[in-house]
Order: sequence, then C-alpha cells, then structure tokens
Amino acid sequence: MPLFQFEAVTYSGKTKQGTIEGESIQVVKQILLNKELVPISIKSVDTKRKSSGFFQFFSNSKPISSSDLSILSKQLAVLVRAGISIEESISVIVENGDIKSHTHKVLESLLSDIRSGISFSQAIANHPESFGTFFQGVVSAAEQSGQMGNVLIKLAIFLEKRESLKQKALSAMLYPMILIIVSMMVIVFLMTYVVPQIVQVFESTKQKLPLITQIVMAFSNFLTNWGLIVVIGILLASIIFNLLLKKPSFKFQFDQFCLKIPILGKLILQFETARFSGTMALLVGANIPILSALFYAKNTLSNTFLRKTIEETEERLREGASFAKAIAHQGIFSPILVHLIRSGEASGKLAEMLQYGAENAELEAENKTKMFTNLLEPVLILLMGFFVLGIVMAVMEPILNMNNGIR
Repeated sequence: MPLFQFEAVTYSGKTKQGTIEGESIQVVKQILLNKELVPISIKSVDTKRKSSGFFQFFSNSKPISSSDLSILSKQLAVLVRAGISIEESISVIVENGDIKSHTHKVLESLLSDIRSGISFSQAIANHPESFGTFFQGVVSAAEQSGQMGNVLIKLAIFLEKRESLKQKALSAMLYPMILIIVSMMVIVFLMTYVVPQIVQVFESTKQKLPLITQIVMAFSNFLTNWGLIVVIGILLASIIFNLLLKKPSFKFQFDQFCLKIPILGKLILQFETARFSGTMALLVGANIPILSALFYAKNTLSNTFLRKTIEETEERLREGASFAKAIAHQGIFSPILVHLIRSGEASGKLAEMLQYGAENAELEAENKTKMFTNLLEPVLILLMGFFVLGIVMAVMEPILNMNNGIR
C-alpha cells in the first residue's frame, strides 16, 4: 500500500507530522479527518528511492542496522517492562544523544505516528526497511496478547543472540580473508616488480633457462601486460554475478549449490537452522500460530532453497500434517531438530524444544566454523609457501647454473 507523509493540525491547534498508509491522497485525508486531524499537506513517499543502497549510505534516511535494532529493542524492553508506555519509552530513547542520526530520525517518525493515534505495530510497519516482517509480526502479537514487556525482552535477547552468531561467523573468517589478501599482494608484488628486474639480467646472458624459470617469467609477463585487464575482468564478472543473483531462479540454484559444497554447505545449513529454530521459538512463545510463525521465520533465512523448503512445510501443515512430520518430510533439517519438534508437540513445550534446537545448531555451527578455519589456515600458508618457493627456485636455479658455468 502507498505510503504518505502528512502535516496536519488538531482541533486544539497543535501541529502533527508523520507517515500513514492509504490507497490515495483522498483516502489519507479521510483517515486523518476521522482522527480529528485537519490535513495541511500530504506527500507521497517514494520508498524505492529511500532504500537505494549507494546514496542511502551517505544519507540520514538509511534504515536502522541489525546491531542498532538489537540495542534499541533491549532499551525498549527495559522501559516497557518497567511500566512505561511505548510512547514515553520511545520519547526517552529519542532524548538520548548517543543514538545515531538516522536512528534518531526513524524514532522521531515513530513517535509522531503513535501520537497521531496509530498503534506501535502500525507505526513500525511504515518503516519496513528498518523493521522487517518478523519484527512487525512479533510486535503485533505482543499487542494482541497484552504482554508487550515480556515479548520485547525475548525479542531483544533473540536479536542479540542472532547478532552475536553473525559476528562470530564474520570474525572466524576474518583471519583467513586477511591471509588470502596479503598472500595475493605479496605474490603480485614479486611477480610484477622483483621478477621482471631479475629477468632482464637473465636475458642479457642469453643462457638457456630452466623450465620453472620460463614458467615464472611467462606468468610475470602476463601479469605485467594484462594484469589491469584481469582486474577489470574480475570486477565486471562480480558485477554480472551480483546482477544474476537478483534473478530468483539463478539465486535459487546458487543457494542449492552452496548447500552441496563439502564442509561449507553443512556450515551454512547449521547457521540457517540456528536462525530458523531461534525465530520459531520466539514466535511460538509469543503465541503466534504455527503457520504465521513459519511465514515470518522463513523470511529471516538468507538461503532461498531453504525458504522453499519451509514453504513446502507450510503446504503440508495446511493439508493436516503435524509440524514434525511436515518438516521431516523435506529431509533437509537434522534428525535432532525433528525429534525435538516432535517431543515439543507431544509435551506442549514446542517453544522450549525449538530453543534447544537453536542452541544445538548454534553450537554445531561454531564447532564447524572452528574446524573450517583451522583447516583453511594451514592450507593457505602452505599454498603461500609453495608459490614463494617456486619463485625463489625460478630465480636461484639459473644463478647457480651461471656460477657452475664460470667454474
């Protein structure tokens, strides 16, 4: 539904500003009048332009980041649980000078919307780029149950754990990535600067060079003459690949392929399982129906193949199958998770069992990440040593031959 930004005046003379959804400007006018607000101006908000990535990075209108959202949720949870209303809680956070400018702008808009008479869930729905469907669904369920404080606490803990899991994965891959970049820089430096100077000496002697020296010289000449074109080609290939990933069919096939990669595929599956199980545990614990919970949970998954799996699970649930049977039929998730779900359905403690499943998957993901990085680091060091050794041998062997010839 289109989003509009309005400025209106109350019957008492106070000015109100905010955003509101409506089919047209006329419909928005009527909604405002029903809320005893006299519209002064109504402008359509171009949501596509607001979410444009490159310009948004330098703009104050960019969305709230996942790490900031985790902190914001915790602050809201503490204030609401202390008996402070949502409006006052947001007002307190807005007055805090430590928050980022774009977060401050989003919160001010939320505050304006709430003061205009709409609910908290409706207000955050006006900012889908900051508060996704999952966040909106949890807040909506909290409003309906009347347990906003308790649900927000669980939501804050969940977001914090999810952010922590992501940071662990990134930090685990940081050292190998730095090692790869440094190794590539050293090799390129040797091949484009050191080797060409030594090659000039060899060429002046006009001696027959060893095969390894000829190979290194050919590679050096290739990098010197065509290196820039290779870099441009890699950049163009990455751009084309990113464009292809925007096509659903290609993204689906690529995500399916990623899950089949040895070690890495299982690692991706464990991280996605932890995210899915943790999300389901929170939603089910907030008394959201299973089908609605699956809808929100699947949207938190980054792998489209797994999303399709959850969609098929939804279909089987609609046909009357139990949650455990529906998800076991896909053959993707681990038997441990299936067993926990079956046990949770039988005992009436599904949310608790799903949380156990999330913790188990998180532990497995951490162990597999350590194993992957422990395996990758020595392999990279050996490859680096192999390349450097090859370059040294290519340089030293003709020098030794020259010395033997002189003797």
